[in-house]
Amino acid sequence: MKKFLLLFFFFFSPSTVWGYVPHEYPAIYTHQLGRIFLLVAFISVLVAMISNHLHKKKGWRYLYFSLIFFTIWDLNVFIARVAEFIEMPQTIGSMEGWQYFARNINIQEFEYLYYMGRLDFILLNVAMFLFYLGLREHLKEKKGSVSIYVVLPLLPILITDIAGNIIFVMLSVMSLNTSIKLYKKDKENALWNYMVWLSSTWVMLSISRSFGHVLRHILIPAGKKDIWVALEPVAGSFNSLAIFLVGSVSLFFIWIYRSYLEISEEKRKLENLVKERTEFIEQLERDKMELKELDKLKSAFLATVSHELRTPMNSVIGYTELLLDRVDGPLTREQEGSLKKVEANAKHLLRLIDDILNISKIESGKLRLNIREIDINKLIETTSLSFEPLIKQKGLIFILELAKKLPFVYGDEDRIRQVLVNLLSNAVKFTHRGVITVNSRISEKGIQTDGQPLFIEICVTDTGIGIEEHNLEKIFDKFVQVDFTTVRQYEGSGLGLTIAKGIVELHRGQIWATSKSGEGSKFCFTLPVKKELLEERIHLTPGDVNVGKEFKDSTFK
Repeated sequence: MKKFLLLFFFFFSPSTVWGYVPHEYPAIYTHQLGRIFLLVAFISVLVAMISNHLHKKKGWRYLYFSLIFFTIWDLNVFIARVAEFIEMPQTIGSMEGWQYFARNINIQEFEYLYYMGRLDFILLNVAMFLFYLGLREHLKEKKGSVSIYVVLPLLPILITDIAGNIIFVMLSVMSLNTSIKLYKKDKENALWNYMVWLSSTWVMLSISRSFGHVLRHILIPAGKKDIWVALEPVAGSFNSLAIFLVGSVSLFFIWIYRSYLEISEEKRKLENLVKERTEFIEQLERDKMELKELDKLKSAFLATVSHELRTPMNSVIGYTELLLDRVDGPLTREQEGSLKKVEANAKHLLRLIDDILNISKIESGKLRLNIREIDINKLIETTSLSFEPLIKQKGLIFILELAKKLPFVYGDEDRIRQVLVNLLSNAVKFTHRGVITVNSRISEKGIQTDGQPLFIEICVTDTGIGIEEHNLEKIFDKFVQVDFTTVRQYEGSGLGLTIAKGIVELHRGQIWATSKSGEGSKFCFTLPVKKELLEERIHLTPGDVNVGKEFKDSTFK
């Protein structure tokens, strides 16, 4: 404690002010105005920090206390310089060699104002040290990694100009380096960009002070006073400019921080929206997976139920036919009529069960195809024969336009016949007058580079009721017909086109429809002419064929 008091007395005793240098350069008045401006800037920023409660927040407390020390430092230097306006002190002693550092000054009045100047670099470097710690706290670096040099501002040696200014330069450069790291870590944060500019102005101020507080004490003792006389006005002006820059950039903190708060709020809202959107997408994915599982369970359930219903339904149909054949004895006209109704409805129910069973097999990938060569024109002709009685009954015109010398297609003949039956059934069902046309030709879809075709295209065209354009996209969905009135007027499960689509896509083909309400419809599908397509040994571009992804894992034999 005694040593501390002796040191304090030595450094702050009013009896001598060794090494003191009066500020005689012409820019001293501008310099003092800069001090006033800097004081106003610091106080304004302090008020802004307090109003935003930054002095209570982690990462800002060091910066808040550093600003307090900067304010005290600026006020201290300003008051110390005021004494020079009152009466310039007289230097006593030699200006040459080491005697330069042993000079005294003669102070006649306001001497304690001069002694306040001794706190210059102590206050400044403590403030700069706190500023540096504040930046490092934002960077979230360990305090243990702080360089040993940062503790030097606490040493008494800093009351001398040279040591104090060197430490000031080091701390300002370290602060600039830390602020650059912060900026690189988060370049979108305007606050760190601002800190780079603020640290740069402190570096500029530390360099500008080096002229009077370091270079001067080297040139004059070395006998180069004429050089210093030439540099002093420039150095003083440069220092005043640096002070104004520090004050101006400091004032920008108020606007920058408000912008930072607004941007942070918008960023927080955006992050919340992104989080909500991500959670929503994840929930959709979970729901999608659950729906897929439910759909599989439903398909399996339908397949099981359909299979179980099929056996008793066949029995009902079989026994009904036996009764109609009079195996168990003669029937009255009324009994025969009732049995025919039972047979017709049982067969209709059996077809519905078969449709459900087929769609369940397609969706579960369990529908097997018996692949072989097929003469598609012959298959169209034989399939069309079964519709001739109904076509004649409705008074319709039926036309076959089959291209000659078509190559064989590859596929399951029974399944392709099922597609033709479904399309022809719809054409006959929804056409009351006019023409039904079936044509076959080489498809323009999927032509190889050597000009060899990959698909045959079959189309069924009618002049029936047609389909509204907005319904075309959903006619291949399960249990869908064009509208409620159609459901009531025409029989059907709404599974025929879905089954047709599934079978065509199992053959690596494509099915589509064009229609105009009141004028008719046209349904087309393609079948492969190369077996390699079904074995997936030919690469198809997206424009060649639209293969249903849900059926690609089905089994062939």
